[in-house]
Amino acid sequence: MRVTFKKTRSSSQLMQRIDRIASDLNVVLMVLAVGLATLDFTFLVTQKVIDRLPQVTRVVQDTDTNTVATPLSPQK
Repeated sequence: MRVTFKKTRSSSQLMQRIDRIASDLNVVLMVLAVGLATLDFTFLVTQKVIDRLPQVTRVVQDTDTNTVATPLSPQK
């Protein structure tokens, strides 16, 4: 009878430890879920902002190949 009592006591302690670990893990999972939701919301907002920005006009400097660069004369 004493052996049976010892087994039930150790199994209840084991269940308490598992419950404590699961509760700590739930906190970590909730923090991770909130972080991912924030990241998703930020991405959604930035996509909406980018869609509303005006188009970018690119300016490219065209160099004329017919023009010959003359060396600068040294100043005295």
